[in-house]
Amino acid sequence: MRLHRTPTRLMAALFALLGLARVAPGQDAALTALQVFPPEASLTTSRARQSFVVQAHYADGITREVTAQCKLTIVNPAVARLAGNVVYPVADGATELKVEFAGKTVSAPLKIKDAKTERPISFRLDVMPIFMAAGCNAGGCHGAARGKDGFRLSLFGFDPEGDHFRLTREMNGRRINLALPGESLLLEKATGKVPHTGGSRFTDSHEWHQTIVRWLEARAPNDDPRVAQPVSVELFPKTIVLDGKGATQQMVVKARYSDGTERDVTSLSLFLSNNENSAKISSSGLVTAGERGEAFVMARFHTFTVGSQVIALPKGLKFAWTNVPEHNYIDRLVNAKLKKLRITPSELCDDETFLRRVYLD
Repeated sequence: MRLHRTPTRLMAALFALLGLARVAPGQDAALTALQVFPPEASLTTSRARQSFVVQAHYADGITREVTAQCKLTIVNPAVARLAGNVVYPVADGATELKVEFAGKTVSAPLKIKDAKTERPISFRLDVMPIFMAAGCNAGGCHGAARGKDGFRLSLFGFDPEGDHFRLTREMNGRRINLALPGESLLLEKATGKVPHTGGSRFTDSHEWHQTIVRWLEARAPNDDPRVAQPVSVELFPKTIVLDGKGATQQMVVKARYSDGTERDVTSLSLFLSNNENSAKISSSGLVTAGERGEAFVMARFHTFTVGSQVIALPKGLKFAWTNVPEHNYIDRLVNAKLKKLRITPSELCDDETFLRRVYLD
């Protein structure tokens, strides 16, 4: 009998040590704030677009993505148009994206420039980011020092000139077919139509496929060395607190360039998580909560890697912070972290109790 009860006692002691707040179902806390991301946008040329996500903040610290539940409106539809949560340019000018949810309203300023100008496909701006997002130029694939299966790309695209040469002129140009772009070996490998160690990376209908075809149709031009370069990248939202396993939050990535323009590069970014047990992130940037804990999700674009903090909590977690003495800056930092994770600190204990807790952990 004692053998059966011992594991139960050990688990009870462990939970007492952690001071885990009890989970209880209840009504949603009050809505305290509404944010739209990115907070502003600038669209240049007819090919520009910007996706938006809306995050609601509640009194208990939980955040929820409420984009689908919001009323989204372009204040001046003569300047920009809205399709779902994506804004497209119509004419040069300025307007706002108006967001309404549960009695709260926020706006994101929009600037439109060169709305009637068609920007050609750029090797550095449009094609090379695909190789990173698809994992082609990673160290375990064609970005390896000796490449993979006879084809080498520079690691994470650090040598665009060399990559253009290897794609278009190495092996007498056999990797591309300018007469029939869709039948290029480059695309047939990526779509899995011919044997490829890396498997299928995208389909014929994927935006990446269409971009590469358009580049090939233009005869695979290289860029002017003075082409604009990314100077900064931002990942939105910056902080996320998800309520329950399976809760989600869509991320948005925006890049700023040396010529002052901005672009939504969400679809061209590579997403990673340092703790998939607590927060996974899909190739499209959708974060999904897992087990209780903290994670940092990251987006990689060009030479930049940016991150956001994600905290995953049990569904309906009820928590009240208990003030405890702070004797030094270490105590303050530890308490700040425990408060974020909704864990109540344990009381001061004697040496015997401390040793028992250490060995239980």
